[in-house]
Amino acid sequence: MQDYIFILGRDPELSLLELASYFRARNMDFQIKETREKQHFSGHQNAGGVLSESETAVLISLPELDFAKIIKDLAGTVKIARVITNLDEEELYTGVSNKIKYAISSYDDSDIDELKEYLKKRMRQEKLKAVLKRSSREEAFLMPSDVVRHKLMGEGFEIVVYNNVIAKTVAVFNPYEYEKRDKERPLQRPLHMISIRLAKMLINLSGAKEKDVLLDPFCGYGILLQEAMLMGLDVIGIDKSRECSDASRKNLEFTAKKYMLQSRLKIFNDDSRRLSRFVIKVNAAATEPYMGPLLNKLPTKENALLAVKELSPLYEDVLKELSKSVSGNIAIIIPRFRLHTGERIKLNFERIIKEAGLKPVSIVPFMQFPVIYTAPDSKMEREVWVLAKA
Repeated sequence: MQDYIFILGRDPELSLLELASYFRARNMDFQIKETREKQHFSGHQNAGGVLSESETAVLISLPELDFAKIIKDLAGTVKIARVITNLDEEELYTGVSNKIKYAISSYDDSDIDELKEYLKKRMRQEKLKAVLKRSSREEAFLMPSDVVRHKLMGEGFEIVVYNNVIAKTVAVFNPYEYEKRDKERPLQRPLHMISIRLAKMLINLSGAKEKDVLLDPFCGYGILLQEAMLMGLDVIGIDKSRECSDASRKNLEFTAKKYMLQSRLKIFNDDSRRLSRFVIKVNAAATEPYMGPLLNKLPTKENALLAVKELSPLYEDVLKELSKSVSGNIAIIIPRFRLHTGERIKLNFERIIKEAGLKPVSIVPFMQFPVIYTAPDSKMEREVWVLAKA
């Protein structure tokens, strides 16, 4: 086993749960040894979530794995760095050019002046013309992941420091792959589609892995199912809208052809409140259901209560159906309406899941569901839950 530092991006508590669920689903030995501000991962939610940091470091013990693949599968991890046990014996640069760039990113208050001097001296000893690349975010001394990916991984190296632990970056997330997939999709409906990032998080939280069958009972234009197929899953989608089910099928067929995927796919134009009649058994489900009309401003309390009243029966019926057809976990989002007063209006989801014969899953002992996810500029907050049969 080897220690690795995982740098988590926005929504770090959700990202940590995604990590643990991903490793557990694949029977990978892992141990979460330390998290920055670990006491904040208590499950006691506030309006903005558990942590306020935009990037959080997590120290995890793992066997040697394909981290280039893992960081593609994960949506909430920015960088992965392997902990260096003996800096003097570590081969920092493996390229052939004697002109390189390197960087140091510190994710806490560790004093890195001595490390900078050590690296400067070592580069001279190894006869490398090395330039310490400085971040535009110099006050925090954090090197942006796009700079690491383009300028350092092939032409040098990055050192990550966390709690006086030194590590070398081995994998970096590439957000441009998401942008590319968003642009190339044949059919689009921007204001009504789940983001690729959130879709991948839900897939991983569901515990679905390669060759499993994943169900999305509100598949829309197929974004979540597209990401599942790219991860090697077979997929089933349901949507009551003929427009959405047709668009989902076309988008998924395009993705399968473009990336030469072998995943099996089925799309039903039907009502998910009766899904157990035509979906007998799947390994997992992940979905963002219908969450009410699109909001262009914060709702009044009256409108929020009305939306909750109208949505509750839908969630009640669908969860009862999912409990019949899903053998594993169900990763699902529910809306939480934010008012001008700061008050939140939400469904009585605890009652709904209990009546459906479900219960929240424990993925990380010191964290509890729900976890709050708030997209930039969103007028609505999302509660993320992972459920299983009680």
